[in-house]
Parts: sequence; structure tokens; C-alpha cells
Amino acid sequence: MSTVDNWQLWVRRADLTVTGPRAAAHPALAPGAVRLEVEKFALTMNVVTYARLGDQTLPYWNAFPAPAGYGRVPVWAFVRVIDSRNPAIPVGGRYFGFVPIGTHHTVEALPTSRGFEDAAPDRAFMPAWYRTFQPAAEPDDLDDQRAVFRPIFPASFTLAAFVAGLAADGIKSALITSASSRTAIGLAHLLARDTGLPTAGLTSAANHGFAAGIGCYGSVARYDEPAAVSVLAPAVLVDLTGSHRVITDVHERFAGALGHVALVGFTHPDSQQHGPALTDPKPQFFFAPWAEKRMVADEGESRFYARYHEAEQRFLESATAWLTIRRQQGPEAIAKAFGALLAGTVPAGVTDVLSP
Repeated sequence: MSTVDNWQLWVRRADLTVTGPRAAAHPALAPGAVRLEVEKFALTMNVVTYARLGDQTLPYWNAFPAPAGYGRVPVWAFVRVIDSRNPAIPVGGRYFGFVPIGTHHTVEALPTSRGFEDAAPDRAFMPAWYRTFQPAAEPDDLDDQRAVFRPIFPASFTLAAFVAGLAADGIKSALITSASSRTAIGLAHLLARDTGLPTAGLTSAANHGFAAGIGCYGSVARYDEPAAVSVLAPAVLVDLTGSHRVITDVHERFAGALGHVALVGFTHPDSQQHGPALTDPKPQFFFAPWAEKRMVADEGESRFYARYHEAEQRFLESATAWLTIRRQQGPEAIAKAFGALLAGTVPAGVTDVLSP
């Protein structure tokens, strides 16, 4: 691979292991537009989800068009404004938002109370969550951790509120699959801290020791030995795998003990965006952007985001005890890290934070 000053990473949609940087030109800035330079981003399983499920219900491939047969994988990144034709968004400002992997991104910017919104027609189909660029402070000691968790901790935060609501209605415990995933750990951390709800985790044999050692679960078992955990009925099953086999196995193993099944993530290689045909209880999808929108409407923007950032800061500080960050730079390192995620060879406690 060769490195150029301005490039985009293209991925072959029929074979996600085929990647490569392509030189890109800077488009002329229209009135109101800004040009962003990508500073850093983390590669986590939600990025793989965007690629694996990009042709399904929420067509992520359509967000950043590429030539036929190829796609531009989205990531959540810290970016810097390097050129602006928008008087409300000066050069030098730092933001966090949804961009394709590459060195730069140009945005038709609409200023809002929380930064600015990407107003490009290509992204109009996406919820506002994906189109919002939040103001970001200058880097501090937790900046890399923030790059890892800012895209996914909102799901943990809204899920914790949802589970707390179920607890108020009689749910006695929580069972979380893909227990070693970042979203699951954030959820378990919040439940342990704020609710005291007994929480158990299920994970693969390879990740069992890691998940059990974090300390936020009451117990952790492998998928092939679910009997090693017990739940208080009625329990809520929070599934982050998206795997019909995993969901069905757990549903059958804990038949009669489950009061609710929430489908949230797609960490498993055979995940599917539609749920399995189960009943008693029937699985229901939980979509964090919609949950956040409801919570903001209920309590007001200022209070909601103040609570969120306080919780996020506490979690980031606690995550330094178990999270190892690998800092890398350049298209070759990015393609290699993406391939490792696809292959499932990244150790459970490690996350790659990359710069173009």
C-alpha cells in the first residue's frame, strides 16, 4: 500500500478482507460546508457490524457512496476543522462524529445546539445520532479511551435506563450475552453501580477469563455451559450477539425464567439483523438512538447529556484497569486492524486506536 496526503479506504463488499487506500481529491467547499481532517478513531465490533450488515435494514453502505462493488466503512472519529465556509464553525474546532475511514471528510454543516449536523442528502436516511458532530475538548489522558467508548457507551447508558425501568416493573436479574464486548461491559458497570440488579454474563470460551476478571458481573459462563450461571426470575436477556443460535439456545435453557428479551447488537460472525422466531417472551429490538431521543425528550437536553457525560467519565476512568489500547497510524495499519477484527483475532482486552 502507498500512502498519499488525502486518501479513502475502500473495501470490497463481497469480500471484506480486500481493502486498499485510494487517492482522493478535496472537493470545492460550498457555502456552509466545512472540511474535516480525521485525527483518530477506534476499531470496535460496531465498525464490523456496519460492514457486515451494510445492505440490510439500516444501509450503512449508502451513507458514504463508493464505486460499484466497493464500500467506505464508517467509523466514529475525532476530527478537526481545517477549512470552513460556515461562519458558525471556525477553523481549528475539534469534533466527534460519523465519517468514512480516510484522511478527510467534507460536510454540509448545519449548526445545532450540540455542534453541527451533517445535512448531506446521502445521509438524510440516518437517525440524527449518526449525523451529529459533537464539540470535543482538546486531547487529555482519557482521549484514546473516549475514542473507544464514545460511539458505544450511549448504548450502554440507554440500555441501563431501560433495564432499570424493567426492574421497577418486576424484573429481578439481567443476563447479558457477548459479555466481553465493550457495550456489555458498560451496561454491566452501570447496572452494578446504579441498580444493584444481579447481572450474569455469557461469552465464548476464549473470552471467559477476561470477562470474569473485570469484576462487573456477578457470574460469567461460557456459551457451552450456560448452567454455570443462575438467574433470578423473571430475568431480562440482553443479547449483543445477533446470533439466532445463541439467542435460541439461551432462550431454551432459561425457558420460564425470562420476562423480556432485548436484541441489541451483532457481535457474532453469523449475526442477522432480524430476530429469531421465538415466543414467551418474544424478542424485541432495542435501538439506542431511538431510546436516547425519547430520554432527551422526557428530561431535557441539558440534564440528559450532563448525566451521560458524568457516567461516561466514571466509566472511562474505571476502564483503564482492564483496557489495553494499541496506537497505530496509516492505511496499512488500519487495514490490518480491520482484518484482525473480521477474523476475531483481537484479544478481548485490546482495542486499536488509529490515525490516518
